[in-house]
Amino acid sequence: MANTTPKSTPVVLAAKAEEAALKAVEKAKEESVAVDNVEKAQTVVRTAQETAEQAVTDAQEAVTRAEVAAHAEVEKAEEAGKRAEEIAQTAKRAKEEAISAVAKVKAAEVVATSARLKS
Repeated sequence: MANTTPKSTPVVLAAKAEEAALKAVEKAKEESVAVDNVEKAQTVVRTAQETAEQAVTDAQEAVTRAEVAAHAEVEKAEEAGKRAEEIAQTAKRAKEEAISAVAKVKAAEVVATSARLKS
């Protein structure tokens, strides 16, 4: 048999080739959009990582500042406690001196009364 291909075959093949080319272009566009979406997602992830790292750094710095402040407050409290103890000791000595003075005054009164009675 000789060539039995109809003459419309090149047109059909061209149409199929055009359709395949259009599908390839559409698929390429979809892949391009997908690549863009992946790049955007990667940017979002990087930004989130940087934000998280900064938050951790900020938290560590805050903890350090809080620890320093807490140590300073403890030192102040210890100093206040020492000063309170010193004040308490001073008050105790003053009370003892006052009791001693009262006893001396009473003794002096007794001596004075006795001296008046003898006179």
